[in-house]
This record gives sequence, structure tokens and C-alpha cells, in this order.
Amino acid sequence: MKRFFVVLFSISVFCDLFAQSDTIPISETIPELYKSQDYQTVVDLCEQSVANGSESAELYYNLGNAYFKMNELPKAILNYEKALLLSPNDKDIQYNLAFAYSQQPDNIEHLSLGFLPRMYQKFYRLLAVDTWAILGIIFAVIFAVSVCLFLFSQILLRKKIALVSLLCGLVFGILSICCAESRYDELNSHEYAIVVEPTTSIKTEPTVTSMDLATIHGGIKVKIIEEAFDWLKVELGNGKEGWIMKEYIERI
Repeated sequence: MKRFFVVLFSISVFCDLFAQSDTIPISETIPELYKSQDYQTVVDLCEQSVANGSESAELYYNLGNAYFKMNELPKAILNYEKALLLSPNDKDIQYNLAFAYSQQPDNIEHLSLGFLPRMYQKFYRLLAVDTWAILGIIFAVIFAVSVCLFLFSQILLRKKIALVSLLCGLVFGILSICCAESRYDELNSHEYAIVVEPTTSIKTEPTVTSMDLATIHGGIKVKIIEEAFDWLKVELGNGKEGWIMKEYIERI
């Protein structure tokens, strides 16, 4: 019986190795597909990887490039936005996304933050959520130790150093936790979306028969405000708010 399990284990290891050797990584396959202009296969491979849980900025970036080559601008913008969300400081993604937006036909401003929120966004995007959380814990420990030193030390110089340390630990600890929370919310809230329908209307009410507020084309970025059955209330870059059918947009 023992020999049977040894043989069975050996067979399973061999099969795993064979399967791995027969699998070519997508990162090695995609450049060849681009050379042959087989963009649909790039889309199929990347979409399959995303469906299997292999989410990454590189996958979405390749999807965006492939869709752009296939003249599917809304899906190109959607995937560039997803790539930028995961890798906000990547210059290639930023450039391609800006260029894709320049091809969008509507004369509507793209959603953007004010100066101070934009600066804060750039700051909390400098580090990952886990890194900000670890920094928050470190500063919390510094704060706690400094409080103890300040309360129980009898030496004036140590009290002064402890006071400065606890203030720094408090300020930077709160800042780190706020940045971690902001980055986490940005990655998981999915409050922004891209219109993927080639042409549709923004309605004044969540009904098909209601009055059209504006006619828009695919590729517009909207902010989701409210949901009602099959409709979503959204905000456009020019500040207008209206309703659009849920199936016409995809969340970033």
C-alpha cells in the first residue's frame, strides 16, 4: 500500500511538471500576437486570465491596447482605467489613456478632482494599502512608547524628546491610516464607470419614456451616485446628473 501511494505521488508530480512545461506565460505570448496583429487572441487570453483571478495592471494594459487596435474605444478606455487604478504612476498607462480619451467624440469634460483632492490622491497613491497600514502601526507604537516615556521619565530632555516623538507618531499615524483607507476605498468602491454602449441617452428619470438630458457616446467616464433597479444615476464631467441603464456602463 505504501508503494502504491509513492507511485501515485510520483505520477501526479510528473503530470504537474508536464502541464507547466506545456504552458507558455501570457507575457511571452502577447508580443508575438501583436506582431501578427492577432488582437482578438490577446483579448481572449487576457480576459480568460482576469476571469481566473489573475488581475494585474499589465493584463488590463494589454487588454486596453488590443481593444484600441480593434477600434473598440470604450473598452480600451475601460481597461486603461482599470490598469491605472492598479498602477497609478505608470507613465505608459497614463499616456495611452490620455490619448484614448482624446479620440472620444463627445465635447464633455472628463471627471477630475479639485487641486487639493488631486494632490492628496497623488500622495496616497505613492504606496500600497498594506504599506500604509504597516506605517500606521509603526507610528502607533512610536506614539504609545513616547507617551510612556513622557509620563514616567524624570529627565526634562527625555520628556521633550518624548513629546516631539508622540506628536509625530500621532500625526503621521493618523495620516498613514487615512491614506490606507483612501487607497483601499479607491480600489474597492467602484464608484466610477465607463459608458460602453456606442450611443445612448442620459435620462431625467429612471424610465425609458422619460426626457433625454443628453446624448453621449461610448468612452465617457461617469460617477455613480445612486442605483434603482436596472438604472443608475450618474454624474458627468460637466456636472450634469441623470439616469442611464445599468447594462450600458461597466464599473472601473
